[in-house]
Amino acid sequence: MYGGDCVKKLGSVLINRNAKAGIVYLFGNLLTKFIAFITVPIFTRLMTTTEYGLVNTYMSWVSILSLLIGLSLGNSIRSAYIDYKNNLNEYISSMFFLSFINMLFVSILTFLVSTNIFKSIDSTLLVLCLIQSYSTFILATVEMKYMVMFEYKKKTAISVLPNIIAPILAIVLLFSISYQRVFLRIIPHVFVTLIIATVYFFSYVFKGRKLVNFEYWKYALRFSIPLVFHGLSATVLATSDRTMITALRSASETGVYSIVYNLSMIAMVATKSLESVWIPWFNDKMEKGEKELINKTAKQYIEIALIIMLSILMIGPELLKLLAPEEYWGGTSLIAPILFASFLIFLYSISVDLEYYFKSTKIIAINTVIAAIVNILLNFIFIPKYGMYAAAYTTVIAYLIMFIIHYFSARKLDSSLFPFKLYFPSLVVMVCAMLFLYLTKENYLFRWGITLLAFLIYLIIINKTGRLKSIINIKRR
Repeated sequence: MYGGDCVKKLGSVLINRNAKAGIVYLFGNLLTKFIAFITVPIFTRLMTTTEYGLVNTYMSWVSILSLLIGLSLGNSIRSAYIDYKNNLNEYISSMFFLSFINMLFVSILTFLVSTNIFKSIDSTLLVLCLIQSYSTFILATVEMKYMVMFEYKKKTAISVLPNIIAPILAIVLLFSISYQRVFLRIIPHVFVTLIIATVYFFSYVFKGRKLVNFEYWKYALRFSIPLVFHGLSATVLATSDRTMITALRSASETGVYSIVYNLSMIAMVATKSLESVWIPWFNDKMEKGEKELINKTAKQYIEIALIIMLSILMIGPELLKLLAPEEYWGGTSLIAPILFASFLIFLYSISVDLEYYFKSTKIIAINTVIAAIVNILLNFIFIPKYGMYAAAYTTVIAYLIMFIIHYFSARKLDSSLFPFKLYFPSLVVMVCAMLFLYLTKENYLFRWGITLLAFLIYLIIINKTGRLKSIINIKRR
């Protein structure tokens, strides 16, 4: 009896801890995106569309180079926490040194390419990009360590602080100095991440005292190399549009495209927070073999994400006008396709979670590479002629392909999970909502009224069928 009480008490503690972690993560994510959200109107008014576009292109390259430099080694901590739990500081110290060697190699290669092929690239900007990329990798690795050790307060702090301090410093500099605004926007991010990353780098080097360990290196590379291709392809998918618009059209168009892309991040924050609750719940139910419950809950999980996406979609044009001055309003027509692409990202992540559960990292990488190649090819064909509008729809096509191939891969792994009928209704609703937005783009009162009425009818229906209570209690299960 005493043992049973202990088990119940332990279960209660774990549930409370998970709930607290979920709340802290959600708060951190929302705070980070809130800072980004409220600073957008400031930056768009202090910078031209060209300057804003160049900064976003730079940030895209930081994402790509951080993957190439770090080799996705931080992800190996997920399994190293189990296999090398007593030597985790040694393991991280060794990963930092391995990534440092690779950073030197990538830096040399990057400078050779830029000086001989892409001669127009500013060398100072390139140095800043390399520094920030390596610093970003260090912080991401430490975040992963905090996550597996369930030190959620530290993980949230390391995620939130740079994203609060850097924008504030950038705003101060932009108000104080009226020239070199691209550098003034970038430099605070470089130095804030560099300072924090340097502290962590030497902290783990001194704690671990193990710079070279071939056993650790072999272990990490075997786990991480497939994820490099996955991460790089996913980053290319997320950032190549802005880079290629700048290269093939103009940085001004990139600025407009970027503001709409940032708008879609509001919805992505919410779905990522949902995912942080879904993943541990899904893994637990898979271990117990409760597949029928997984499919039933997945339907409600998708419904919640759909409501979030529709809410942003229906107020998107007005949010854009609130966020940015008139020269950015041409991006109104981009809102629907970019948000639809964001919804497809959410949908394919459900299949990817199953692939991760079965440790099919090679399949994940191959599927993501295919979608990235399609996206780049379509961009090369259509961006020169149709600009940012083409980029928005090529992104939709790429993520639709991503969703389809991951869906079939997941079905091969377990055909009893996630049938297509689970996704079909939400896809139909999303397409209809996009068409409705186009038809009512200039009549926001009518659009809002119909949206509110539809939402009330939806609430009445699910309340009568008892599904409202079921949806609310998803997190408790």
